[in-house]
Amino acid sequence: MRITKHIAALVALVIVPLAASAAPSPAAITAVDATGKTLSLSAPARRIVSLSPAATETLFAVGAGDYVVGDTTYCDYPVAAATLPKIGGFSSSTISVERILALKPDLVVTAGRIHAPVAEALEKLGIPTFAYAPQSFAAIADAMRTLGSLAATQSMADKAAASLLAALADIEQKIATVKSADRPSVFWEIYDEPLMTAGTATFQHAIVEAGGGRDIFSDLTGSWPRVSAEEVIKRAPAFIMGADDHGDKLTAAAIAARPGWASIPAVREGRIVLLPAAIVSRPTPRIAEGVLAVAKALHPDLFR
Repeated sequence: MRITKHIAALVALVIVPLAASAAPSPAAITAVDATGKTLSLSAPARRIVSLSPAATETLFAVGAGDYVVGDTTYCDYPVAAATLPKIGGFSSSTISVERILALKPDLVVTAGRIHAPVAEALEKLGIPTFAYAPQSFAAIADAMRTLGSLAATQSMADKAAASLLAALADIEQKIATVKSADRPSVFWEIYDEPLMTAGTATFQHAIVEAGGGRDIFSDLTGSWPRVSAEEVIKRAPAFIMGADDHGDKLTAAAIAARPGWASIPAVREGRIVLLPAAIVSRPTPRIAEGVLAVAKALHPDLFR
């Protein structure tokens, strides 16, 4: 991460021009972000830089896409996001504060604590930051409405949030007809070496449950607990699921070749389901698509 050495340029970026008239200023826009920090803007954000794919996607979803002037190399949705100026990758060590400042943002949206060093550097220079890191489906909707408030696109944000919640409610209504005992067991694989699954604090766990499955490791709290292959075999999941960004490590052939895994019902019956990472790994409005994809795989008769 590089802080620009051109002091004069930095000063020009952060100084606020004096008002040309005595007209009263509009009321400040106040919001609380995912870290609990209160942010106050004197005017709607019109030059926004996003530091995460999830934030970028959500900004576009709430009608603020025209105000996003920069994002990361991982921001690939929607298509317009891929063509914006890039300020680095996802981790703080790859992000250039100098590039961010060159875009003259009036708001930078981070992914929370992972971007703390960048946020601290920007705030020292007078650049407001907002952490977008929702931890539940309801929190995604709330954060969407908040971003809409910050960009003065509240009406579109409200509609987008309502649409997300309605889609989830529709799935929930259909899944409610399935008794708990009839819901298939699911092992969600995050990584193969070491073998890791989704703890109860993750979206992947929530997606499995909302999609009508029973997470075989629902007794494990936290985010990405390690598990043993022996325990997976013992718990005998009916389905094995995961994101499709694991290359050749998470395929039906690779899993079947693991010692002892051929006896697992999911492997024996060919029920290994890979889902698009963009809809099951990012806390965005498209999370409803991820839940629906799981529900269709587990309960095809309900979602024809």
